[in-house]
Amino acid sequence: MKAAIFYSRYLDHNGKEQHIGGIETYLYNLARLCKQLDIEPVIFQDSLRPFENMDDDIKVVGLPVAKTNWRIRRIKAFSLASRKFDIKNDIVIFGADSRSVRYGSNRCVSIQHGIAWDLPNQYISPRKIWQNRIGGKLFKMKFRWHVIHSYERCPNRVCVDYNFLNWYRTFLHRELTGNNWIIPNFANIPDLDSVTRARSDTSVLKILFARRFCDYRGTRIMAQATKSLLKMYPHISFTFAGEGPDESWLRTQFAGESRVVITKYLPDQITDFHLKHHIAVVPSIASEGTSLSVAEAMACGCAVVATAIGGITNMIIDGYNGKLCMPSGGELEKCIEELIVDCEQRKRIAVNAYETARNAFSKEKWENSWSQVIEAIANM
Repeated sequence: MKAAIFYSRYLDHNGKEQHIGGIETYLYNLARLCKQLDIEPVIFQDSLRPFENMDDDIKVVGLPVAKTNWRIRRIKAFSLASRKFDIKNDIVIFGADSRSVRYGSNRCVSIQHGIAWDLPNQYISPRKIWQNRIGGKLFKMKFRWHVIHSYERCPNRVCVDYNFLNWYRTFLHRELTGNNWIIPNFANIPDLDSVTRARSDTSVLKILFARRFCDYRGTRIMAQATKSLLKMYPHISFTFAGEGPDESWLRTQFAGESRVVITKYLPDQITDFHLKHHIAVVPSIASEGTSLSVAEAMACGCAVVATAIGGITNMIIDGYNGKLCMPSGGELEKCIEELIVDCEQRKRIAVNAYETARNAFSKEKWENSWSQVIEAIANM
C-alpha cells in the first residue's frame, strides 16, 4: 500500500533543495511514520518540470503545475499524480487542507495546520482594494468561505489545535460532519539529565528567538523589547536564529552589539541549540497552530514567553508552564523581564514546561495518534 502525500512545495520547484519550514518538517516525519507502518510514502508537489527525487529514502515526485492558475492547480496536480498510485486502494494524505480535492473515496485525510488568516489584509493580499474598510470586510468574508470550503472537501480531517475547530464550529448551523481528530504538533524530548545540566550555568542569562525573520513572526516587537532589556540588564544576551526578509533589518538594528548574535541552525540542531538557552521567546502577531517553536522550547526546559495567538493558547497556561502576553513590544518586554528578575519563577516554569512537553507534545504521542488515524482511513 502507498500513501500519496500532497503539498505545494516540499522541495523547491526544481526538485533540488528542501524547503525548511514547519509543514515540511511535519510531512517528513509523517512520511517516516508511514514507512514504519509498512506503507510506502510518496510526496507529490508542484514543480516547473517533472522530476522524481529521493529525500533520504522518501520519494518526492514533481508535477509540472507550478505555472498553472492557483484555482485549478490542486486539481490538475491530483489528476497527474493519480496515474502513479492506486486511487481505490492506496490512501491519500493532503498535507494541507487547501490542497484537498473531492475524488469519490473516503480513504483520505487532510491536515488543518491552524488559523493563518488572522493577519491584516495587507499581509495576505497586495491588492489595495482589499485594504480599505468595505473591501477589507468583503475580503475577510471571502477568505472565511474559502477556508471553510477547503476544510469540508475531505471527509476525514486532522487539526493541529482546538482553536481552529472552535472557530469553525461557530459558523455551522448543524452538527460536525465527517471525522475530526485533534493531534497537536510535537517535539523530540531530550532526557532530563541533559536538560538539568544545560540549566546549571546562569552567569549569563541567554534568551532565544528562533523563528523565521519576518514581521508577523514578531521580529519587530522582539527587537523593541531586546533593545530596552539590554540597557537594563548587563548579564543577559540574545540570540536571533533563523532567516527571512527581516534579516538585514535585524543586523542593522544590532550592529556592534556584542550581546546579540544573529545566526541560523539546521533542523537536526534544534535540541542542542535550545539547550544552550534559558528563555525562549515566540512573539508571533498572527498565524499560529500548536507552534513547533513553542513545543521545541518547552521540550528543552526553556522558560517560554509567547504571545496569546492561535493554537499557542492550547499549549501554555500563563504562569504555570510559560508566560503569555499580547502581541506588543511593551507587553513582551514585561514578560521577559519578569523571568529575568524572578529566578524561582523562571525555574518553576521551565520544569513545568518540560513535563508538559513530555506528556502532551512528545513525538511518540504524536506517532501513536497518527497511527490510529492511518489505520482508520486504510480500513474505510
